[in-house]
Amino acid sequence: MTTPDDVIAIFEQMNFEGKDFFFIEGACVNLAKWLASSWDELDDNDIQILMTVGATLWRESMLGRRRDGWRSLT
Repeated sequence: MTTPDDVIAIFEQMNFEGKDFFFIEGACVNLAKWLASSWDELDDNDIQILMTVGATLWRESMLGRRRDGWRSLT
């Protein structure tokens, strides 16, 4: 069974290999698109977790815009 530590290790490896291709805004938009398309198949707990991740990405993208200026979400 995959553990949370396994998943974080994958995140770290993807970052190390330069496979984190998106600005944070792009990651937020892609998560929103996927979540919208999968909404009916997810249970309430999964939705709550994913919405928290999305809200965190959105907050960080807003903070980044204040530092770096506005970037298009598309």
